[in-house]
Amino acid sequence: LSYCSTSIVQANKEARKSTISYYMWTFFAILFFGGFLFKSWYEDYVFQRDTKRLLAYYKHVIPGSLSDGDLHNARYLVWKYRYKKKRLWKGLEVKYGEPVPETWPDDEEEEQEEDKEDEEEIDLDANEEEDKNDGKQSEGDEF
Repeated sequence: LSYCSTSIVQANKEARKSTISYYMWTFFAILFFGGFLFKSWYEDYVFQRDTKRLLAYYKHVIPGSLSDGDLHNARYLVWKYRYKKKRLWKGLEVKYGEPVPETWPDDEEEEQEEDKEDEEEIDLDANEEEDKNDGKQSEGDEF
């Protein structure tokens, strides 16, 4: 490099600095946009959880009413009070005279029963083994 005024050592330093800078900016960009992705996911999770909570509250407090199964109204109320959740739950407690729990005891029992049903194992190989044994006995009977 006779025409360049930089030495090989300086070129290596610049290349190292450039590589480190590239990876740092890439890492920063992933964290920045990943943070927005996580925030969006978490807000949607909280929105769905609160909608289910509100529907369960209506189901237990005022069964058979218009609000009992109205998903759109529940979603609207959760959206409307998205930054004032305590005010929503307090208002429902004042209006209907019953506090809004995180989960209802009936719902917990149903979830536990569903888990037990899911855990129940079925032995599908038992029928195949019986069929194989039946086949062997019938072959022996023919001779």
